[in-house]
Amino acid sequence: MKRFVTYLYLYDGRIKGNNAGFIKVEINGEKSAFLVQIKNLGKYSGKGKVYLVYEAEESIEAGELTVKNGEAREIYNVDTENVKDSGKTFLQVLGVKIELENADEKFLASCWTDNTEAVIGKPLKVQAELSNKRNPVSTPKPEPGCQKEVHSQNVDDSQDKIRRIDISELRTLPAKNWYIVNNSFLTHGYANYKHLVIKTDTDGRQYLGVPGVSEPQERMMAGIFGFTEFEPAAPANAADVDSGVFGYWFCPL
Repeated sequence: MKRFVTYLYLYDGRIKGNNAGFIKVEINGEKSAFLVQIKNLGKYSGKGKVYLVYEAEESIEAGELTVKNGEAREIYNVDTENVKDSGKTFLQVLGVKIELENADEKFLASCWTDNTEAVIGKPLKVQAELSNKRNPVSTPKPEPGCQKEVHSQNVDDSQDKIRRIDISELRTLPAKNWYIVNNSFLTHGYANYKHLVIKTDTDGRQYLGVPGVSEPQERMMAGIFGFTEFEPAAPANAADVDSGVFGYWFCPL
């Protein structure tokens, strides 16, 4: 069995926009399935067609879904070796594209590989406008004062330290940690904020931190990938932490 989760983004033409949910994939023998969870589309309501995308922009329609007040949830079941009697396997899929009706060249896409261009394809040409007034899950920018090396705000300021790093520096970590480089939660956070952090506690233990906000959806995604502890980048009370402040999701190294 193979399972993984990828982020779903809103695109305007070919311009990548806000995080709009996620897709959870389960490949299991002859039968496979994927869950589409859509959030953060403002007041948009309407139908959408869900496509599995292959090389050269070739795609197979997996089904439809209904978005209501910016949200949708649907599960699609497919034959692993012969998706919709197409002769193509589910393992060959590059990602998912969701075309929304009356969305004025806006669509949703999630790429499972580096071939983003094939998944995005050509933008839609329809009418109307998609409202997107809610705050996105992971767009707040790092707080001023989140410098190259700062003290943790949740512990004794004279002890724990946080050091900013580039994603390329992960290769300098012990080999047992290299798998983290392919963690999609990590690459999502890095793409948004252009840095990661390493925290060293008072006992010399190290933790890898991914920048983000403490929204419920992001908390769930962080937990799936092992980043279970959140620390705000600036002092915050418990109520603030629960309402979406900027900070870091940590996992031990």
